[in-house]
Amino acid sequence: MTPAGWFPDPLGRYEHRYFNGTTWTPDVSNGGQRMVDPLGTGPGYSSPGPQQGNGMATAALTCGIIGTLVAWIPFVVIVGIVLGILALVFGIKGLRRSANVGSGRGLAIAGIVTGGLTLLISVIGIVLSVLMVQALADFIEPGPVDTDVTECRLDGRDARAEGTLTNESRTVRDYTLFVTIGEEVDVISFERVAPGETVDWVARIRTRTLIDDCRTEVVVQGPFPFGIEIDPIES
Repeated sequence: MTPAGWFPDPLGRYEHRYFNGTTWTPDVSNGGQRMVDPLGTGPGYSSPGPQQGNGMATAALTCGIIGTLVAWIPFVVIVGIVLGILALVFGIKGLRRSANVGSGRGLAIAGIVTGGLTLLISVIGIVLSVLMVQALADFIEPGPVDTDVTECRLDGRDARAEGTLTNESRTVRDYTLFVTIGEEVDVISFERVAPGETVDWVARIRTRTLIDDCRTEVVVQGPFPFGIEIDPIES
């Protein structure tokens, strides 16, 4: 049962109309001033009474706001797209419901707007996701390349390794070398190495403890994705 109280006038003639818990009454108000509707509730008018709240409108705005916050993020964009669609669906239903309950129209419209905005922003998220996947692929697979360690010397805890890198692909390439001696790693970057070009590299590493083995391991990757340094990912 809906409790008695003042609610938006379902007849649209005044701002509010009083519901006595059973039926609508001629008691109305405009701008906070109470009066009696001379037309009453109208001939033949009946209603089960007002329904409080508009959950669909609230859900629409909630989904729309969260969607706009996450839709641009690579990979998370999928969540944003789902939230944007839900915001539109809930917003349309909330808008229709507001005509019956007299509340939630503003929330529903805001939900529809933010839902549409979320779908627009998701285009950025999709583009960034594609770029991120491509950047990761370029990092993991540097293409045909040859590396050679020509020398490694130990001086106490200081190690020095030298070698060469040759671009065996048919395109200009960027590379990241991870040179490991003992448990320590030196990172060396090369930009725009021409096809067939051989470049020299030198790694200087200070080990945590004295070692007697100058064995050198070299892992070749492509350029860091968007300049973000990450550990090597061998394919």
